[in-house]
Amino acid sequence: SSGINAEWPLRPGEFVNKMSGGQVPPNFIKSTEKGVREAMNEGALSGHPVAGICITLTGGKTHDVDSSDFSFSRAGFFAIKENFVKKAITMEPWMDLEITAPSEYSGTLLASISARDGIIKELDMNEGLCVIHAKAPLKKMFGYTTELRTCTKGLGVFTMEFREYVAVEEEEQERLIAAYRETNKYKNLQVSGLGT
Repeated sequence: SSGINAEWPLRPGEFVNKMSGGQVPPNFIKSTEKGVREAMNEGALSGHPVAGICITLTGGKTHDVDSSDFSFSRAGFFAIKENFVKKAITMEPWMDLEITAPSEYSGTLLASISARDGIIKELDMNEGLCVIHAKAPLKKMFGYTTELRTCTKGLGVFTMEFREYVAVEEEEQERLIAAYRETNKYKNLQVSGLGT
């Protein structure tokens, strides 16, 4: 992992107007924000919304003939698409896990967490029980309840709660981008000239 993470909650993208002196009429500022938000909702790489950033509008100019709500909306949209995409990363939620089961199953449980790309933080053995503290990507935890019941004969329990967002591995990001580019949503954006 690249070590990039973010704290929860990861706020949606923000837009802040820091212009002064009435350089741009208020309706064009709202149009610019609309374009920025549209681009952030569409996503930068793989169709997932952009979050955790703040876009600050610091200046602008109008032209008597060419300025319109649409042109300012598109300026905001393409400012995000053309600049942010180059720096964007895809992040995924990681969860804290606590697994409790009879100690005779500790080896099997440790292997099951490792098989799900989990990281073991602590293993406590006490009075015939093992308690495993670990963290793992949420996407790998689907179906774990069934696996836990099966491998502990119904005696194991676990809890899971959000820990942090972590950048996905580069190969995973490339896979997500490739999968998104096969969707109709992406293809329609390309045809319309709005896609990146």
